[in-house]
Amino acid sequence: MPVPARRLPVPLLPTAVTCTGFLIQSFWPGLRPRLGLAPDSVIDDAITVVAGSAGWLGLAWLGVCVVDGLLRRLAEAHHAPAAPRLVSDLARVVFFGLAAVAVAGFVLHLPVTGLLATSGVLIAVLGFALRGVLSDVFSGIAINVEHPYRLGDWLQVGTGAGGPPVTGRVVEVNWRSTRLMTNDGTIVVMPNGLIAASRFVNYSMPEPSYRTSLRVHLDPAVPVERARRILTTALLSVDHLLADHPSDVVVEGVDEAGVCYVLRFWVPDFGSEILCRDAVAAAMMNTIHHAGLSVAVPRRSVVSLRNIRHDAEGFGLCRHMLRTIDLFQAFTPAELDDLAGRMMRRCVPAGATVFRQGDPGTSLFLLTEGVLEVSATVRTIAGPAASVAPVVLDRMRPGDIFGEMALLTGEPRSATVVALCEAVIFELSGEHLRPMLQDRAELAERLSELMADRAQRNAEKRASALKPMPAAPIPQHHDLLHRLRRFFALPEA
Repeated sequence: MPVPARRLPVPLLPTAVTCTGFLIQSFWPGLRPRLGLAPDSVIDDAITVVAGSAGWLGLAWLGVCVVDGLLRRLAEAHHAPAAPRLVSDLARVVFFGLAAVAVAGFVLHLPVTGLLATSGVLIAVLGFALRGVLSDVFSGIAINVEHPYRLGDWLQVGTGAGGPPVTGRVVEVNWRSTRLMTNDGTIVVMPNGLIAASRFVNYSMPEPSYRTSLRVHLDPAVPVERARRILTTALLSVDHLLADHPSDVVVEGVDEAGVCYVLRFWVPDFGSEILCRDAVAAAMMNTIHHAGLSVAVPRRSVVSLRNIRHDAEGFGLCRHMLRTIDLFQAFTPAELDDLAGRMMRRCVPAGATVFRQGDPGTSLFLLTEGVLEVSATVRTIAGPAASVAPVVLDRMRPGDIFGEMALLTGEPRSATVVALCEAVIFELSGEHLRPMLQDRAELAERLSELMADRAQRNAEKRASALKPMPAAPIPQHHDLLHRLRRFFALPEA
């Protein structure tokens, strides 16, 4: 059934005032003799002036109410927060100004022709003197009608004098100007004429979220695939960015500073852009540092550059990371170098699975580049109506190790690990670790203590992801030591 169109309501009080005033003015000459009043008496003149003035002013009032109703309809149709105040105020001035002229000419019988001519000259002089103000006023009217921005929008406006643009949140739009609140907490008053005549950017339309970018130069000797992988790792490591909008890394060009990479990412709104850029820049610098690289500088500068060609496969980086991991603190530098030399490098494509929950495992992995997501299938409801669902437990970044429990105890994998982007991992097999444990039995004691500490920290870190499911029991030091000795066939103490 079609919905009938809503009619514009007729204001009753202004209509009643208008009709009453004009009716009294029209019928008063016939009513005056019946009331015994003489023509041109004080009462006759007063009634004539009041009725005529009420009719014309009521008509102006009625016109203003109709304009306000149309503006409200227009605001509702465009989902505007309120009706344009500037147009409404201008309508009041025009209607009541014409009503005043009509009262002077038709009610008071004044010579309005000369008054209009004099007023025209005066208006021309004032218009020339106040042309800047009038430009701002009419620009404000156009802004309120078109709604290119609204209260609360983030706006960037050029100054028109060659200076930097001004960016702020719109807090007020009045007859002459628009007030912007900057990120520094200061108010900038921008004339409406300047805004209408210049190019401005609304960061809040059509959606508050938008894409921005950050540029960085890397040495041309770094392969593009590796650079993309490292920088994508930084983007995926930032929690401030919008998850439903993909971030990416593109090559913008090559110049004297090296290869220019652009990190493109989405931010919730302009107010949070500086926080997002700070988080992305910090994650980018940390990731570049962990990868053993540095930001490129112009070739004309005399600087000491690391020669990364000798470690294109990342084995030197792997050796460096092993020395910083707490699990390997019990090994000597020579033993760590030997382990690094035995580890196998693997490149994992984006979306590929490193291993699945329940798979047998006899090796651990060291992540040197990329981001990996750790998930597990857990029971969501206890009892007979139990169901299982995948739960994301953690995200691993360069420098993290995983799979150590399966390596040292022979237990199945407790989670599924998937690459969010292209990643590089180094795998250490249990067969390479077995001779060291058999030669130095005290390593098993130290490893079990370190594993117990890591298990405690991992349990605390992932507890929030598993709520309200009951937490899994945390393995203790003596239990891990028993499993480790049994798996590697070590003698009991």
